[in-house]
Amino acid sequence: MFDDTALMRLIIEDLAEKKGWSYEDTLDRFYRSETCKYISDPETGMFTFSHLDIIRLFEEEESETLP
Repeated sequence: MFDDTALMRLIIEDLAEKKGWSYEDTLDRFYRSETCKYISDPETGMFTFSHLDIIRLFEEEESETLP
């Protein structure tokens, strides 16, 4: 992963607050997501996206995986 610690912190903190999830639960959910994998892939360029855009993508991913 690139030097994206600050980006990940923003994503996790905002996502936890928005969803009402614990910090640990948010970490688990996000780090298991495809969205997180894309951030780590230099080919996607997602590490340059804003944390709000990434949260939106994560929420879209979650809504697609719900039954």
